[in-house]
Amino acid sequence: MIRTKIVATLGPACSDVETLVTLFESGVNVCRINFSHGTLDAALGLLRNVRIAAERFGQPVAVLGDLCGPKIRLHKVLDQGATGGMRVETGENLIIQRDPIDGQHGRVSTTYAQLIDDVKIGDRVLIEDGLIRFLVTDKSEHELTCKCTAGGILKSAKGINLPKTGVNLPSITDRDWECVDWACEHRLDYLALSFVRKAEDITTLREYLQDKVSDIHLIAKIEKAEGVQQIDSIIDACDGLMVARGDLGVEMDVAQVPIIQKDLVRRCRIAGKPVIVATQMLQSMIEQSSPTRAEVSDVANAIFDGTDAVMLSGETSVGKFPVGAVLTMAHVAQVTEEYLVTSEVDRAMEPKIRTTLAAGSLARGALRIVEDLDAKAVVIWTQTGGTARVFSKYHFPVPIIALSNDQRTLRRMALHYGVFPQHMPIVEDIGSVVAATEKLMIEKKYAELGQRVVIVAGWSPASAGSMNGLVIHTLGAPWTAVPTAQVMRQLLKAEKQ
Repeated sequence: MIRTKIVATLGPACSDVETLVTLFESGVNVCRINFSHGTLDAALGLLRNVRIAAERFGQPVAVLGDLCGPKIRLHKVLDQGATGGMRVETGENLIIQRDPIDGQHGRVSTTYAQLIDDVKIGDRVLIEDGLIRFLVTDKSEHELTCKCTAGGILKSAKGINLPKTGVNLPSITDRDWECVDWACEHRLDYLALSFVRKAEDITTLREYLQDKVSDIHLIAKIEKAEGVQQIDSIIDACDGLMVARGDLGVEMDVAQVPIIQKDLVRRCRIAGKPVIVATQMLQSMIEQSSPTRAEVSDVANAIFDGTDAVMLSGETSVGKFPVGAVLTMAHVAQVTEEYLVTSEVDRAMEPKIRTTLAAGSLARGALRIVEDLDAKAVVIWTQTGGTARVFSKYHFPVPIIALSNDQRTLRRMALHYGVFPQHMPIVEDIGSVVAATEKLMIEKKYAELGQRVVIVAGWSPASAGSMNGLVIHTLGAPWTAVPTAQVMRQLLKAEKQ
């Protein structure tokens, strides 16, 4: 079992139930619905298929809705020839007009009519994560004239970036609010907000969700310099981060992106919150059956950094080899994790959790016991998923089996590194927890008779915040309860010696 989680973006290449089941079997834990493409009716079809496939797969799968945010995109571009879009060569002019049109013959429009007002002569216009570049050379009331400095094929709905251009777009657009309402109605597990610039962007959305009586968890996408500058307050406000390297590498110096990635992953680990590394991880596999060596290194390095999850975008949504991309990602994760378990690299990165100190102390104690006694798994009972989230940041060398009777909690825990959620009805006492755990571990083949597991639970598992017991249990043998305080005293005594 790999502990790094894989997020797959849904699209035409993986929309049917059979393909989704295969993706889940290959390693996908979270499905991303990108609201930037398609209608909400189409999104509902995808969601229904995900839930049918997840039920058939028999394991919780989280669904993440990705809001567009103030992203500017091309309007429809007509296909011209065999290119599947409109080719623009270096040195040619492109006209961007205010009124919407179907793009053709060197003229296009965008989803943001005020683009013409905000952009100045001399500004840069970058399309498709900066692959196609223009310089604004002339401007009138209703259109811009842009000279191409790096050519390519313009396609419908491709993103536009305007580095150093002040854009008067709200952080959450009318389209976003429509998608938020849809996400609440259909009980998505996560919502990702694009182009987060400050903590207030997250708190505004959270207050709206609270008014809707929704507990959807919020992922802040870091894509702009303003977000990097305000990162500590953003992490405090959100439930997790996405390092969206595509726009980040266009909005900022691309050479800074690896450094920013490492820093954001480190900060999330300290804060005890999940982080996703995204964009172009296996980009070549959209068209090719094998990745480049650089892409493999990129995925491995994200895991070395300590990320919870790695994300596939076009590779699964529109690529020719969606299953192959997932299998490649899973294989790289497996090999990298095996190295981390046998080296000192990951141990040197032990986090200093600022929040939920009790859970952090339990995690450190359980980790020490796992290492000293060669336990094969850690089992925790969690009503909200909060304890599993903190435990995941310690990167245990064994699976963390997270038990809950709440399906929403189980799905959300599918995002956390090293956590394997399992449904279990509420039991009456710690003895029942041990008995049910033993049955589960044997049935699921997480461990064998005679092997040890560490069970962390409260005497009243159904009560949130009641985690006060730790059991070291040998499967098939009578169990012995060790109060957490006693465990910690023993650990402190050992550390002083």
